[in-house]
Amino acid sequence: MMDGTPLVPTPTRTEGKMSRRGKKATKAEKQARRLDKDAQELKALVTDTAAAFRSSREIVEDSATECNRRRADLEADLKYRRLALEIWHGRSGAEPIASAMADLIAENERHLVAIEQLCSRFDDLSRNPPCHEDLGTDVVPDDLIRRRLFSDSPT
Repeated sequence: MMDGTPLVPTPTRTEGKMSRRGKKATKAEKQARRLDKDAQELKALVTDTAAAFRSSREIVEDSATECNRRRADLEADLKYRRLALEIWHGRSGAEPIASAMADLIAENERHLVAIEQLCSRFDDLSRNPPCHEDLGTDVVPDDLIRRRLFSDSPT
């Protein structure tokens, strides 16, 4: 400057931040941005899900993974239920509780047998697929996935 004060460069982005500081987004603007972000996330989710449904390999692998998760969950549930039954079985007045727990254990065991059989089938299918096919968007359109899985309506 002419008075001897040195010029201090100010980065452009700092000036931009400073000018935006005074303007806070309105509630409506925040809501609009949130809705736009949610719509983008939903679109990406629908696109990814549709791609998985179109691939025989991906749907078999997804089903195998789901079976293995359910098996692990059932095994953990049974471990807890059996201990609870051991604690409550034979206690005076707790017969209805113990009976209900025993029935739940029996149902979980039945379910575990079925899931183990399905795990085996899906594992075989993933190792020796009978076919591999990728369906087109004409057969499995994104809109079908959106309507059936991500819509509140039961259509």
